[in-house]
Amino acid sequence: MKTGWALVMIAITVAAAHPLATDIDTSRLRQPLSFASAPLAIEDTGSAWNGRWEGKTVSGQPLVLQLQLQGQRITGRLKVGKQSANIMYGKVVGEAFALTTGPIDGHSVDATGRHVGDTIELTIEGVKEPLTLTRVP
Repeated sequence: MKTGWALVMIAITVAAAHPLATDIDTSRLRQPLSFASAPLAIEDTGSAWNGRWEGKTVSGQPLVLQLQLQGQRITGRLKVGKQSANIMYGKVVGEAFALTTGPIDGHSVDATGRHVGDTIELTIEGVKEPLTLTRVP
């Protein structure tokens, strides 16, 4: 259920940035919906996402997000302090993503985020402010 809500939040975030969210072209409303031919926001998103991203938690612990993009699917690992877990579910839609990890400190981690320039803004469920992660070579 949490993953479903995360995907809804991604869809809302992506839709809010889309030109149709602010201007309504009624001629487009009469056309049948088709998702099969919808272009991806970025053709080569892999290079923008792949790699090691580092930051700190609100409490100052080191946070490392290792990402590998395969199509729209994210795989990798999240490390918080000395604990880490594999990404069990992850999906990218445009510049936004959602992921769920295996247990860290006894609980799975549900997070959403977005790619902003050279950083990733990561919002972890239950944490009020987004965390900023920077790519590490």
